[in-house]
Amino acid sequence: RGSGSVNDNSSASPIVAPDGTIYLGTYTRYNHSQGHLTRFSASGEFLAAYPFGWDVTPAMWEHDGTFSIVTKENRYTEAGTYCGDPRWCPAVRVPGDDEGYYITQLTPELNADWRFKSTNTVSCERQPDGSLACVDDHPEGFEWCVNALAIDIRGVVYVNSEDGHLYAINQGGIMRERLFLQHPLRRS
Repeated sequence: RGSGSVNDNSSASPIVAPDGTIYLGTYTRYNHSQGHLTRFSASGEFLAAYPFGWDVTPAMWEHDGTFSIVTKENRYTEAGTYCGDPRWCPAVRVPGDDEGYYITQLTPELNADWRFKSTNTVSCERQPDGSLACVDDHPEGFEWCVNALAIDIRGVVYVNSEDGHLYAINQGGIMRERLFLQHPLRRS
């Protein structure tokens, strides 16, 4: 449905898989502005799309004679429509499209292998004495603010979140560890 576009607000870069296919995160307005991760053949033929891809350079993990693609997947329940003007196209809640923020591993064909959901609802900030001051203020969890993920040779995914943590996620979508940095990302 529709075409993806690349614009100056995105930091997405294409990646090339071992089989020569190309993956690129694109922007599409009609699906809550969540974009699509697109897959193309080495000659440029469109092959598939996954319904999240806005502003992300996916990571690739080679294993067992194949590879997996790992990406963020921020799902929003409210979005405007095509026109982009809230006076004429107000934000609408889409039935059945639950808000959630995920790290998702995909097959080469862009089918989901597993997801890791952001479940932390607490914003914390490190105090001058090293202690943490926290408030429970994000009932749906936090967005993944990563635009490029890292994966080590064992398949452990490393990604930062707007909650101020760096996460290490094992294969299967199981949290291995998380490290709090300084404070969550503030939005104005």
